[in-house]
Amino acid sequence: MSCLISSAWAEKATRLRSVVSDVVPVDVHQSFPLSPEFLHPSGADCLVSSFCLESVSHDLLSFNHALDNISSLLKKGGYLLLIGALGESFYMGAPGLYIPVVPLDESQVCASLKASGYELLQLCIYHLPPDMKVGVDDVTGVFFAKAKKT
Repeated sequence: MSCLISSAWAEKATRLRSVVSDVVPVDVHQSFPLSPEFLHPSGADCLVSSFCLESVSHDLLSFNHALDNISSLLKKGGYLLLIGALGESFYMGAPGLYIPVVPLDESQVCASLKASGYELLQLCIYHLPPDMKVGVDDVTGVFFAKAKKT
């Protein structure tokens, strides 16, 4: 069985290497977070942000600005899949190293998307059961938002 798993992962790695042409820096706190040379002038069809914006923002205002900034990369009518933590104020990067996170709730996520010019198409919330809280953070749940830029 381990040979099958190893082989499947090797095939996925090979496919990924064949389609990923570059890894480029993105600074969500800049008004245009990606150099124009890496993006078609009309913008991207879809963006995915997973546990990023709340982790690199100092507060809700900074989170909202970061959301506005990544929106500049998306063309009108494009889709955003935003995945993030709810109620999390920190995560442990290493023993004794606590990294601050903006603690979001469901209403803040919805309001932030609306304020940044999105129509919320779907919002799924997963509340962590007590046995999944292992002490590396204080997250209470995870959100999955699918939104369309208006």
